[in-house]
Amino acid sequence: MAIVDYETEGLGPPILTVEEAFERSSFFEVPSYMYPAQVGDFSKGMSEADHKILSAEIRLGSQYFFYMETHSALAIPDEENCMVIYSSSQCPEYVQSIAAASALAAHKLRCPVRIYVNGKTDMIMAGGRHPMKITYSVGFKFNGKITALHLDILINTGAALDVGPILPGNILGSLKKYDWVALSFDIKLCKTNHCTKTAMRGPGEVNATFMAEAIIERVASTLSMEVYFIRTKNLHTYKSLNFFYKGNAGEPQEYTLPSIMDKLASTSSYEKRIEMTKEYNLCNKWQKKGNSRVPIIHQCSLKPSPAKVSILWDGSVAVETGGIELGQGLWSKVKQMTAYALSLILCDGTEDLLDEVRVIHADTLSLVQGGTTSASTTSESSCAAVRVCCDILVGRLAPLKETLQKQMGSVTWDDIILQVHSENVNLSASTYLVPDSDSMRYLNYGAAVSDGLLYKALVSLCPNSTLRIQMEWWLQRAHGHAQYQQSIFDNIPIQFNVEVLNSGHHKKRVLSSKASGKPPLLLAVSVHCATRAAIKDARKQLCSWGG
Repeated sequence: MAIVDYETEGLGPPILTVEEAFERSSFFEVPSYMYPAQVGDFSKGMSEADHKILSAEIRLGSQYFFYMETHSALAIPDEENCMVIYSSSQCPEYVQSIAAASALAAHKLRCPVRIYVNGKTDMIMAGGRHPMKITYSVGFKFNGKITALHLDILINTGAALDVGPILPGNILGSLKKYDWVALSFDIKLCKTNHCTKTAMRGPGEVNATFMAEAIIERVASTLSMEVYFIRTKNLHTYKSLNFFYKGNAGEPQEYTLPSIMDKLASTSSYEKRIEMTKEYNLCNKWQKKGNSRVPIIHQCSLKPSPAKVSILWDGSVAVETGGIELGQGLWSKVKQMTAYALSLILCDGTEDLLDEVRVIHADTLSLVQGGTTSASTTSESSCAAVRVCCDILVGRLAPLKETLQKQMGSVTWDDIILQVHSENVNLSASTYLVPDSDSMRYLNYGAAVSDGLLYKALVSLCPNSTLRIQMEWWLQRAHGHAQYQQSIFDNIPIQFNVEVLNSGHHKKRVLSSKASGKPPLLLAVSVHCATRAAIKDARKQLCSWGG
């Protein structure tokens, strides 16, 4: 039982909306280095426009977590006044602050203590996705080409800042998927008396993807044009892509979005689907269908990542990495990378090396800079760090292998490892890999077609090991769950097709890989767009009745 003594004297009324926060100037500051730069000349773009939409409004609500396992921490007293902590954290190096309560109790009671939050309390504490109010003005030509866009975005961050500073950059990263020519904005983090909002998959990026499509649809409606025509009209050229993403666009041949959109239109028979939907809607008064074909550009950023690879006496391999396995297959990829990189020693027996690799849980004493598992790029960062460690070990083993080959002819992996111990060779290598500035960021491209209960997705992402995960994320978001929860049998599409494109060799990527978590999540907006198209058709029919 706790007794809390508090006073309300001098306190003003609570701030419950972003409008109230704006009126009372209740904001959190965003560090200048985290606030994105404006793009182009907005005033010039608006002056060149034939049409203008001024001060239109979009409101985006929140979304709540509903994960299977709530937050927990187990503290076990160890020798020499130390404490061993097991925590459900995506950032091991922060574990001291996360698990402080359980560690204190364990220290006082001198026995293991586990603290966890029950589901109901967890739902109350976890603030969910950030609600937003967006006011925008957009200028465009008669032919649908947009010339300028300005947004005033009020973000409800709740009572504390949490991940708020990353939101402006994330929002702009997704908004820039279209060539607005000029893009200006004023983004404010509103401090309110709600529970603190926090990071939910694609923080800011999911919101921005919806904003972009809502604006495109409004322009199409104003001009009485098909939405897919306006989307295509405002896709980037390589020149505009480079202008908006400031050097992160890669080489011209890497910009595959236009070809992805064309291929998807062909493989999904998109034109035919549109005609079929029109015919269906004419024949059905009470049921309507809609179509959408939506592009995405997702800006990925690699983070520093630690790794340690150790070869044991029996030839097995132990791997430690800062990346946390969350069901995304990170450990499987790390194991595959380890087996591949060590097999470059080119001796017999390495074809079965994958079975000898074991990934062990991150230890903050072994890897003191664990990093954060987030942003869909931790798998490739971890694999890159592991590859560096393996290259170091192969370099140490190579001279001995050559010596043994001269003596024995054929050499196996076990022969090398057995002999290397008598040569006093260090069989453990560690690194803290910081990505080069020219390879730290890159762009991912994808597109999706949705109509009715039929879904097609075409994504320029990674191959088989992550394809299933892509689809699951896509499915969860595609049905517009209010909660961040698992899909179940009654909300899985009857038909769901995914094609992964081979975008060729990328020398700056880890084995030419790209992120495959958030990009397909953002494609789920196509389902919402298709639904809006169906609603638009229903309203058209209602108006024809004089309703």
